[in-house]
Amino acid sequence: MPPAQFDGLWHCLCPSFRRTLSAPIVRPLIRAKTLSQHRSQSQKTQYVDFAPDPLAWSETFRPGLRPRSAESRKADKWPLLSRAHAIPNLSTKDAYVELRQAANQGDYGRAREYVKILVKGRGEKPSLQLYYAMILANTNTQYGSPNEVSSLLQEMVEEGIPPDSAVYHAALKVLSIHPDYLLRTEILEKLYQRWFTLTADGWHDVIAGLIRDRQLEIAMNNLSVVEQQGIKIESWLYDTLVYNLCDIGEFDEALKVMQRRYFSGEADISALLWYHLFDSASRSFHHDTVAFVWRNQLETGYINPPSGICINVLNTAARHGDDKLATSVLHILSKRKTTFEHHHYEALLESWLGSNNLKAAFTVLSVMLQSRVPPAESSTRSIFLYLCDDYGRPAESLQILRQLKEEDRPIPHAAVNVVLEGYIHYNDLGSALEIYKSMHMLIPSGPDTSTFNTLLRGCSQARRKDLAMFLASEMLALNIPPNALTYDRLILNCLSAQGEADGGFETAWRYFEEMKMMDWWPRRKTLKVLGAAGCEMADQRVWGLVHERGFDERRMSYLMHFHWGKRVGQWKGNGNEENAEREGEER
Repeated sequence: MPPAQFDGLWHCLCPSFRRTLSAPIVRPLIRAKTLSQHRSQSQKTQYVDFAPDPLAWSETFRPGLRPRSAESRKADKWPLLSRAHAIPNLSTKDAYVELRQAANQGDYGRAREYVKILVKGRGEKPSLQLYYAMILANTNTQYGSPNEVSSLLQEMVEEGIPPDSAVYHAALKVLSIHPDYLLRTEILEKLYQRWFTLTADGWHDVIAGLIRDRQLEIAMNNLSVVEQQGIKIESWLYDTLVYNLCDIGEFDEALKVMQRRYFSGEADISALLWYHLFDSASRSFHHDTVAFVWRNQLETGYINPPSGICINVLNTAARHGDDKLATSVLHILSKRKTTFEHHHYEALLESWLGSNNLKAAFTVLSVMLQSRVPPAESSTRSIFLYLCDDYGRPAESLQILRQLKEEDRPIPHAAVNVVLEGYIHYNDLGSALEIYKSMHMLIPSGPDTSTFNTLLRGCSQARRKDLAMFLASEMLALNIPPNALTYDRLILNCLSAQGEADGGFETAWRYFEEMKMMDWWPRRKTLKVLGAAGCEMADQRVWGLVHERGFDERRMSYLMHFHWGKRVGQWKGNGNEENAEREGEER
């Protein structure tokens, strides 16, 4: 049976697993000069003077790094000790004091120099204190390495110096800066095996290392364990966890941590942390987090975000139907003398619809008109989608508009037109026409171009060419200018006529010619229907669609092949026209 293979994934999934069946873990490292090597060298040479050469050590004391050029090594060489201060005037006791200070400060270069002074220059034997200092010095963010920590721990075992709790805790502190999941697991196992208690600082280092290693779920589980034990969690650890949760978009968990801190009365939560959480959550439209920070930090005046973040909050409120939050945002922006534009009002309108307040949504449209920001058709898309959810909502909307009119509020065209769209959506052309007839009671100026375009769409769905022609004459009588969409829908109405020999092609083509004179062009599907109708009539004018504006010649070929002469007795079909045409379009 082949030997079992235990890779990194095995240890991540089973952190408590102990490798008792295989050889010790082999770590890919370049062994640094150890204390034993320094000691062996001191026995061969007599000490005269000490001039540290960091350029010569830089490769041996930096495990796992490739050889670098002399220029790059000079750029980040360790600080040198003054030769006059380091050797003649420094006692062994003072050297230990200096070593301890360098290790606590994470000054890797000075710590290694003092170790070399003590071992080679003063003949000190490797001890627990020296190993502890060298391990702790690896907290240096630039030169520290978990590989060297592993080497030092292994050397202590070889030298017969068993690590104590302080050494293991120093190693955990290094791993909180330079994470190594496997080494951390081994150290924790050895702590438990020797009945060493993990201190509060040790817990902080373990959790910080897990956070840096992006093992956030395990980190939060350990954090819960520490909290249950009554150990005080430092603010910096909470801050680190929240920052990392925000980076990966876990705002639910970040919110739980911040709520637990806030409601426990913690007073020193960083304002920068609140700002980062608020900014990240607003960009991701996370409503719960945004609302919590807004009501507990911004409304109380603790933070003052820029207007860009306020717009994100406004959009978040619109998405989740939080009209109170949206109103509060606009109140803050109004204090800053912000000029409200369409996107401000549209977000507020959508938030009111999210809370099922249709009257407030139409009131926003009225306010837009009063504020000289007249709503466009795009401003009412959220209302249209809302009306499409229930057949009774268009009638409710009409009643609301009448109430607003009785309150002497101006009614914009977009408000009436969206109600017409709602009726057309349910194929209720009759109700839409009734609103059109009484429209002057709501808007003294009467209908506009969008009103007729909406009604023409209803006529096309109902195949009422006669009514469409009447509406076209109404536009001429009222002197309402058409647009490209008006002609487009008139063409469709003509082609949908029933009972005409040419299928309404001649009338549609006249509208098409008139449309071209205004430098407009039909929509793609309308153009296809017009081309198919011309092919059915065997009308050579349809080739103009190919030569003008680049109508697809391949599509025209298919239309001619499967539709040519249908209405004039020249068609030669085989019964598979629709399937063949569909296949041709897919090509």
